[in-house]
Amino acid sequence: MSDQPVLSLEAVTLRYGERVVLDNVYGAFPRNSVCALTGASGSGKSTLLRTFCRMNDALPGFRVEGTVSVMGQDIYNEGVDVYTLRRRVGLIFQKPCVFPKSIYHNVVFGLRHHHPDKKNEFPGRVEQALKKAFLWNEVKDRLDDPAPTLSQGQQQRLAIARTLAVDPDILLMDEPTSALDPKSARAIEELILSLKSQHTVVWVTHQVEQARRTADCILRVEGGGVVADKGQPL
Repeated sequence: MSDQPVLSLEAVTLRYGERVVLDNVYGAFPRNSVCALTGASGSGKSTLLRTFCRMNDALPGFRVEGTVSVMGQDIYNEGVDVYTLRRRVGLIFQKPCVFPKSIYHNVVFGLRHHHPDKKNEFPGRVEQALKKAFLWNEVKDRLDDPAPTLSQGQQQRLAIARTLAVDPDILLMDEPTSALDPKSARAIEELILSLKSQHTVVWVTHQVEQARRTADCILRVEGGGVVADKGQPL
């Protein structure tokens, strides 16, 4: 296995127009790890997270300076296929994001776009993704039911299953438990821990104790920079 970091930042500055969000940041995220980003509201956690999959590109005035690399490739170079990047780097939003379709069709949504020639494999991929998301036993007998009928916690795990179905290298999670009750939040924490054997997870949380339960490294975003949990520079 390569020792090359899955994600890395070299002299990265993030701006909205003239406003600097993060200034001259360096860092590396190792393979098969869980890294939590903490910090105050507005500190730039979500902006940094979304930079890894170029979800900020359409925001007015957004600009990246320096090098943001995924698997050794500068993802802001000309010619990078953003569509392919977002298959390799999946993003889970703060609020559960499900489509007004069946549970089954939610999971295969990405597969239909990335692997339209492999429809015969879809049922197996759906089962595998739902098992990885700890949801299969709860929904296996009602895959045709509308996804919005699931509880919020189940919907969040369904959104994760949909992302896992296309087999990303990296999972980005933007406060995925903030809208959930404590029981559902703990289920997501356990899920995150189970995923790192096959994926690299970077997630945003306001809760330091939650980060300490799940993360191999905790990075605090503050004052335009990123520091490790013990206050040492990243």
